[in-house]
Amino acid sequence: ESMIGKPVEAYYATRSAIQRAIDTKYAAQIGEEVDEAMEDVGVLNLNSSFAVQDIAGQGLDNAPVAKIVNMILDYAIKHHSSDVHIEPREGKISVRYRIHGILSEKLTLPNKLGPSIVSRIKILANMKIDEHRIPQDNRFQVRSGERLVDLRVSVMPAIYGEKVVMRLLEKGADVLSLEQTGLRGPAYKSYKDGLAKTQGILLITGPTGSGKTQTLASSLAILNTQEVNILTVEDPVEIRVDGVTQVQVNPEVGLTFASALRAFLRQDPDIIMVGEIRDAETADLAVQAALTGHLVLATLHTNSAAGALPRLLDMGVQPFLLSSTINVIVAQRLVRRLCDDCKQPVESTEEEMRVLHESLDPLHGLDLKESSGEMLHFDSNTTKVKLYKPVGCPKCADSGYQGRIGIFELMTVTEKIGKMIMGHQSAAEISAQAQQDGMLTMVQDGYIKALDGMTTISEVLRVQNV
Repeated sequence: ESMIGKPVEAYYATRSAIQRAIDTKYAAQIGEEVDEAMEDVGVLNLNSSFAVQDIAGQGLDNAPVAKIVNMILDYAIKHHSSDVHIEPREGKISVRYRIHGILSEKLTLPNKLGPSIVSRIKILANMKIDEHRIPQDNRFQVRSGERLVDLRVSVMPAIYGEKVVMRLLEKGADVLSLEQTGLRGPAYKSYKDGLAKTQGILLITGPTGSGKTQTLASSLAILNTQEVNILTVEDPVEIRVDGVTQVQVNPEVGLTFASALRAFLRQDPDIIMVGEIRDAETADLAVQAALTGHLVLATLHTNSAAGALPRLLDMGVQPFLLSSTINVIVAQRLVRRLCDDCKQPVESTEEEMRVLHESLDPLHGLDLKESSGEMLHFDSNTTKVKLYKPVGCPKCADSGYQGRIGIFELMTVTEKIGKMIMGHQSAAEISAQAQQDGMLTMVQDGYIKALDGMTTISEVLRVQNV
């Protein structure tokens, strides 16, 4: 203060937070970085292989193509991309990133670099670099600063060359609370009630990338105490939960979901989590575990909560077993969350009011306390509402969105719904009964979150039929 003649305010920030701020403010675009590396492309060194590549420190390989691959991966990690697509096309190589569920092209490269980039990735993933005719799959790890990331790699031959898709799974990722995932209100209470039971099945359904794993991890964090033995079988283990025994399937040696479940029953479990019910054998074992006094959490690929029932019936599970073992079914999707720093209020359009009324009028009036503390009333006579639109700022990398949030529908298997299952009634009929009992559909939950300024109606429509 004596040197500058002004008062100084001290702030505390972690090293990683400071690095993120520097990256956001000063980092060059990936295209500019790759252009510099491409000037050095010449003789390529593709003979080194290692398990963990340090892509942000001294471990950086000096080969030009290795630099380009490292830059592609570093960009993915810094921007929290879930997938990277390296695609050969006519006249170019396209590099696309899936960020917050949206796939967009961030970089194009000359065709001549394609084989060398694919070979480099094959070396990192310990694949056969001279095999170009059949698909290959494997995985490797990279380190960027303090972050360690698992990459699942798939290489597929196509007409213009081999296409690479890499799925990024950050090790040590934080486990969100259920509230942070977006589960709230009556659905949150019903879900917590389901977790409090000592036996039965709690199902999470949705397509790939809908946040099922995070919801399960949040659930395990609640259940995880010294008094219970929790066992999970997953493919792969994406989120590690301290104090929980997590097993990763390995079909090559016979460790499948079904074989792991059989072994679990001899491990004195209280709670069992099944990463995915894929076949009749796994479904039958999950039901038997629930019948013998265990709480079973599992995921299934269906489009709605009620849609899980015919899926399990198709796998051969008897209706009377479903009605007596399933406690709660949750269906979910992920929508992009509006950036709180730059979102702007707008008046709803005529089309937006049409879809809102179509979905929310069956609720016969809605009183919502917004995150801002304001009260909002919506009913069949409402003509205009305040919504929000994405704008873009440095904090959200000019996208208008920051992170994602879940939209949910939760169906409790009541005695009435149990009888409908026994009577082989359709998923649509069961869903209609659940809505009469008070279930919000995913779309209704999404529109309520749009009214609360968390997301947009267009985002809900985008994932509605995924």
